[in-house]
Amino acid sequence: MWTSLRLACLGAVLLAFTPWAHAQEEMAGTGDYLQSSQAFKDYMLQCAGCHRYDGQGLTHRGIPNFNQSIGLFTRLPAGRDYMIRVPGASQSQLDNADLARVLNWIVAKFSPEEMTPDYRPFTSAEVGASRRHRFDDVLKARTELTVKMNSMGLEPAPYLYGSMDR
Repeated sequence: MWTSLRLACLGAVLLAFTPWAHAQEEMAGTGDYLQSSQAFKDYMLQCAGCHRYDGQGLTHRGIPNFNQSIGLFTRLPAGRDYMIRVPGASQSQLDNADLARVLNWIVAKFSPEEMTPDYRPFTSAEVGASRRHRFDDVLKARTELTVKMNSMGLEPAPYLYGSMDR
């Protein structure tokens, strides 16, 4: 009986600290994002099928390369919103906290040079506020964003999915 009571108390304590653990991970510094083995696993299961394990994507199939590019999107509110709302992210099986963690991992892994010193990590609240708003036309949204980024001297990887140019 005492063993069952001890286990129940231990479970209650662990549950009480779970939100705190998520908050700590969301607040981690940019160097810590790559330390998340769960983000790596989630990337491999939810993203690597199209973007590949090395982030190279499949340009000939319209899947953009993350390398030296994806971090550029974090410099604009519309770019951050795009990263959350793109169908592969917004419709993934990841919850908001896990998607935020994966997005931070992707930027740190494939585009660290493009992260600004004042990089603001994705949070579950930001993801939750954006992901429910689906794009009517992803190609149009990406094209508009690319034009804006080009006007700032930034050149993201090409995105040709759904276009006749691929």
